[in-house]
Amino acid sequence: MALFSRSKKVMSLAEVTNLLEELRLPTSLVFTPTNLDAEKKKFFNSDTYNPQFQYRIVKNINRDILKKLSLVEEISDVDPRISEFYIKLIESKKEANDLMYAVGDNELVTEISMNRYGKPSSKLFRNACRVLRGKVDAYNLVERKPVEREILKYDEINKVFEVVFKELGLDGWAVDKSMNIAKNGVKVGVKTKKVLVDPNIQRSKFKLRKTIVHEVGTHVLRANNGLKSGFEALGKPNLPSYLDVEEGLATWNENNLGLLTLDWLRKKAALVYALYIGEDMNFRQLYNCILGILPKYASFDAVYRVKRGLSDTSYGGLYLKDIAYFRGFRRVLNRLEKDVSLYELLYSGKIDFEQCEWVREGLIPKAKDIPTKERWLEIFKKAGI
Repeated sequence: MALFSRSKKVMSLAEVTNLLEELRLPTSLVFTPTNLDAEKKKFFNSDTYNPQFQYRIVKNINRDILKKLSLVEEISDVDPRISEFYIKLIESKKEANDLMYAVGDNELVTEISMNRYGKPSSKLFRNACRVLRGKVDAYNLVERKPVEREILKYDEINKVFEVVFKELGLDGWAVDKSMNIAKNGVKVGVKTKKVLVDPNIQRSKFKLRKTIVHEVGTHVLRANNGLKSGFEALGKPNLPSYLDVEEGLATWNENNLGLLTLDWLRKKAALVYALYIGEDMNFRQLYNCILGILPKYASFDAVYRVKRGLSDTSYGGLYLKDIAYFRGFRRVLNRLEKDVSLYELLYSGKIDFEQCEWVREGLIPKAKDIPTKERWLEIFKKAGI
């Protein structure tokens, strides 16, 4: 009996990896209301209406998998630091599953997401307010996007991505159409090695460069290197703390290539503003506040992002994941200003700053190919953008 108990408490890396691979946690899909368009129309046809969102849960066997994983106390064939990382990862996956199943429960979504992502600090709120007031000298922003008449559609955009994948040596990666993402959206699917794109997408060349640097230059490259590291979890979304670095680094890359606009930064600062003041407000009240910061439809989008996952939005509640964009950018900006050598280390996988020491010590292999600003400009030229 003791041997049976021990076999459940101690697993190999391969065993844990296989179980983690079976989990299905499409939180973004689940948290997208099935009636979003209809509720948005009702909202704008009224001065008082608060959206009543409906959701669907994707079928899975997560509960059975997590029951097995929750018994694990040690990964037997790895460094103790890696073992501890995987134990924390198992706890995080359980929390992510709880969050996904909390959809529609205002209080539970707020509680779990607040524990997972944190609330904006007073300092972060003040810095967001400075951006919203136009105090942006520290960010090296592009004042406005160039006016471009040529708009690229799916087939042209696909060809651009093909050039980018080839130049970066991203074998097996491809673009694919998806109906399950936001209108005009782009999203990385790590498991399938796909960049998922709205079939009706339209992008100017400027915005496509921004998208490529953000999605491929950060998310895909970090995933690709993490999958080759020997620890598959480092190639996929893992502990909540990685998210700040993931989105912050993507924004830093945009900034470094002169692609970060004031408009984008204001929208991300507005999310922090909304998360700071909006917990006890209903959808309409928070929208009216954000309307003093952003235009009409941008205000709706900002409030929707911090209220998705809730059902009856005439009551309070928040989904706090989007704090990662502005907070992460400031965090990466500050750390790289102090130690620029961290930049290359961060490309060893989907890791946080804490795990950069693992790269320095050889526990995680260094990334072999990290494109410079000059290399990106060459790639853009070859791709015709």
